This record gives sequence, structure tokens and C-alpha cells, in this order.
Amino acid sequence: MFSYPTALPLALRSRGTAARVLADLQRTVGNAATSQLLTASPEPSPIVHNGGPSVSLHGDTTAAFDGGTSKWTPKSMKRAKSCTECPEDDPCLHAVGTFNVTYKADVTIKMPDVPDGLTACQERRVRAFLRDVLGPHEREHARRFRTYDGTTTHRIDFTGCGTTALQEHLQDIHDKEEAKRHTDAESLSAAIDPFNKPIDLDCTD
Repeated sequence: MFSYPTALPLALRSRGTAARVLADLQRTVGNAATSQLLTASPEPSPIVHNGGPSVSLHGDTTAAFDGGTSKWTPKSMKRAKSCTECPEDDPCLHAVGTFNVTYKADVTIKMPDVPDGLTACQERRVRAFLRDVLGPHEREHARRFRTYDGTTTHRIDFTGCGTTALQEHLQDIHDKEEAKRHTDAESLSAAIDPFNKPIDLDCTD
């Protein structure tokens, strides 16, 4: 007689295509996290502004999105009769439970160095810019990338052809949700660029 497990741990991987729906639900799949590097701004570059001495400095804020780690917690998994075309090894199943997905972005901020060859007055202006202007801008990139973070909860009431169909259903929820969170965080960060603010170095000690 076919019976369903009463407790069924599940860890799904985020994926770009349907081809990654593979795992048997009675086995825990390790999270092979998808990491994508996003560059928030270009490399430092010197410029000349309005004919006077100036410099333009840029930070570099990147985010690696983990793709999400999910867990299926069943409340009940029982044979059902409403689906009639299921194979014998994946008979009709009614599953009720909770599906949680936790997302995490690993964010790194790199600030430029103070350029060489500056006077004391010019160096003070550059340091003030890094502290009061560029630093907050890069931290805002980081904050926006981290909107990807969090845990979502889905109440599942599913009927289909066994654990294979349930697996595919949960994977589809995970994939669509992860793609939206990823895109939304990336778009939020991109919205505050380009950031081109020259530092006026026309000063004397």
C-alpha cells in the first residue's frame, strides 16, 4: 500500500529554467545558492570641471543574492481521488502545509582612496566628500540591495499527482518569487545612479 511521509523537509534551489526541478521530496537538497554580482557604480575617474581643479570619485557597492533557501512543513498529506490520471507510483495527493523561503543578499561596499598629490586643504575636502556625500550614497545602495532580504510564508493547499507534482508546484512558487525580489532590489539600487558629483579642489590652506 502506498503511504506518504508525515514529515517532509525540503530545500529548493532557485533556478532560471524548469530543468532544475529534480529532487525527490523525501531527500533534502542542499542549497546551491545562485550568486550574482551587481555593480552599483563605475570605477574612480579624474575629471576637469568648469576649468578649475576638481576630482570625481566613485564607490563600488555589490550584492550577491543567495537565491533563497526554502522549507516545506506539511500539516497533512493524504491520498485523494479528485485527480484520476496519475501514475501508480505518484498517486493523487492532497497536501496542506506551510512553505517558507528565506532570502539573503551579501552586500560589499568599497570606497575609493584619497588621491595622491593633494594639498592639505584639498585632502580635507576629499575626505569630507567621502564621509558626508559618497559614503551615504553607497550605504543607500546597500540598503536598497538588502530589500531582497527576508522570509516569506506561503499557505499551501495542493492537490496533484503525488510528491513530484507537489515539488514542481513549490519550486514554481520559489522561482517566481525569487526572480521578482532580485529584480526589484536591483532596480531600486540602479535608481539612484548615475552619481557624478565633482569635488572642488580650488582651495588654499
